Amino acid sequence: MDSVKVKNLIILILLAVNIVLLSVFIADTARERDLSGGAVEGVVALLEENGIAVSQRAELSERSLPALSVSRDTELERTLAAAVLGEVSVSDLGGNILRYSGEYGMANFRGTGGFEIVLHESRYDPERPLESARSLAADLGLETMREPGRTDIDPDTLEGTIELICALEDSAVVNCRLSFTFAAGRIVTVIGTRVLDNVVLSQEVRLLDVPTVLLRFLGLVQEGGHVCSEISSLELCYIMTASAAGEGELTPVWQIATDAGDFYINAVSGQEESIT
Repeated sequence: MDSVKVKNLIILILLAVNIVLLSVFIADTARERDLSGGAVEGVVALLEENGIAVSQRAELSERSLPALSVSRDTELERTLAAAVLGEVSVSDLGGNILRYSGEYGMANFRGTGGFEIVLHESRYDPERPLESARSLAADLGLETMREPGRTDIDPDTLEGTIELICALEDSAVVNCRLSFTFAAGRIVTVIGTRVLDNVVLSQEVRLLDVPTVLLRFLGLVQEGGHVCSEISSLELCYIMTASAAGEGELTPVWQIATDAGDFYINAVSGQEESIT
């Protein structure tokens, strides 16, 4: 057999092997999907037996997020503070707390991501409070969820508060929230916790799947004696923990919205998380 025929034969054998392997992969994937779907249906039925319905609008598909390490960047922080306050001077208050003083007000930023801003003059539109809040958050380099966490603005006086929830690439960071206080449509104060500036490490981690997290939720409801009759949504989000030194972690967490309030379950450890 000449060399050309040998090469063609080898190519045909490799092609056949690849087709077999692809068929096995497709079959295994379909089998896993069927098993997962069956498990979800079983847990949904179990929840219903315990008086908890799952809304048809609730997304029950599997999702994933990496665990992230983040850090504070004080040089970038100063630039972002200046975008809100104008040219700033910096004072070190100790405990890794920096104060930025500028033409439009002052701000204290902490290594943990916590901060307070007081504005005595505002460059934001006083007729559109929500848009003003979003603009200020963007000036701080923060992504926020499309829907505000809470809006309590008097339409006549334009006084009250708006809460925005921070996000990272469209995933909510559920304990990083910004509370804006308005007077006559003008932002007076901003208090909250921001997502730290830089992602320094991204790591794939094994997360609780949907059936497991729903079972864990049922256990929490029964253990806590909660009165719950419906799950309206199931979202995979982040929770941030950070030290005063300016180093933090973003850990995936399942957010289960119900008629008894929101429940948060750590998607790695399975522990319930308290969000304040």
